[in-house]
Amino acid sequence: MKQHSAAYKWVVLAILMIGTAILYYSNMIFAVRAPDTMAKFAINEGQLAAISTIGCLPGAFLSVVVGRVLDKKGVKLFTALALVLTLACMVWRIFASTYIELMLATVLIGAFLLPITIVGPKMVGGLFRPDEMPLAMGFFGAAGGLGTTLAFATGNVYPSLESAFLGVSVLGCVLLLGWVIIVKEPEAPPAPAGGSVQAKGQLAKVLKSPNMWKVMFCSGFAVGSSILINTYLTQAFSANGASVEMASTIGTVLNLCLILGGILSGAVIGKLGKINIPYAFICIVGGALYLLAYLMPVGPLTYVLVALAGLICSGSVGVSFTRIPLLPLTGDFGEESIGTATGMNQTALGVMSFLVPTVIASIAGSNYTLVFILAFIFLVLCGIVGLITPELGEKGKLAQSRK
Repeated sequence: MKQHSAAYKWVVLAILMIGTAILYYSNMIFAVRAPDTMAKFAINEGQLAAISTIGCLPGAFLSVVVGRVLDKKGVKLFTALALVLTLACMVWRIFASTYIELMLATVLIGAFLLPITIVGPKMVGGLFRPDEMPLAMGFFGAAGGLGTTLAFATGNVYPSLESAFLGVSVLGCVLLLGWVIIVKEPEAPPAPAGGSVQAKGQLAKVLKSPNMWKVMFCSGFAVGSSILINTYLTQAFSANGASVEMASTIGTVLNLCLILGGILSGAVIGKLGKINIPYAFICIVGGALYLLAYLMPVGPLTYVLVALAGLICSGSVGVSFTRIPLLPLTGDFGEESIGTATGMNQTALGVMSFLVPTVIASIAGSNYTLVFILAFIFLVLCGIVGLITPELGEKGKLAQSRK
């Protein structure tokens, strides 16, 4: 296998992180600039929740197909073409004048960003050693938090909603240039025995893998809960007595901690060499701190609880990404199908990123207590399912048996 420099693999990881961060930034900008968005396009809170999450919905329908293309045809050219189309849709959205037009542009942005979000675990799995994987995927898993944090930190700095869309377009241009100039086509894994017939059978193996579905459950509900909390954060804490400025600051603190925590959780899990028990702690304790932060009276303690929740719970997303390139350890499918597996995982992310906040918005309305209770329940379920998933860490039996 061709060896790349240490600098190259970290630069590629940074480019992959930017791709995922842009998806979240592009979606969350609506929630951050809720008054502008609702006024300009004459929409209600339910429609705001929909436009803030619908960019993730293409992942529900296209991810497996995209993952298969990446497995079979390579990643460089296909992803580059998708990023060109992404940038075109970002520019189109600047000039959108109706809600339908805004919706179409946002959906297409989410669709064309799929290749770079799906290819992450596949490329990281090929560039980093197994013992480096949790830390690398911790960084990758923090990318969503990075995009959301940037949205909270910069969203209200723009003089208008149109200029915010322009800012998204500039980020898209940077991503495209970085991909085209720096990233090289990764070396393909060895072809499975039996050639193309066996390769075709790999999709069925991934679909039949119970462990794949467990990871998808954890990924979907963890991301859905995170987006649900972020979508309601400003309104919920404002209703509890926080000023608009304080609520925005709370959001920024939370998402900064999500970034830092995602990286720290990857480092800790890499050091421990085990995934399942730390993951259960991350989900259950982190979810409890989110709920407690909302239920306590607004004050200095709010910042502390929100920060701790972000630091701990951030790993609920990143650890699922870590599991994807390690699933071949279970024998359910081979390394040549990691792109397909990532596509299935992205399907779960797309479905739950849209359904969780949208459905809960319809059910809960302005009952913010119910919102935070449901987010906690979802995270507890993630922790439980994570415990019954085979241990894939470096010090687990599966990894040890392969040495």
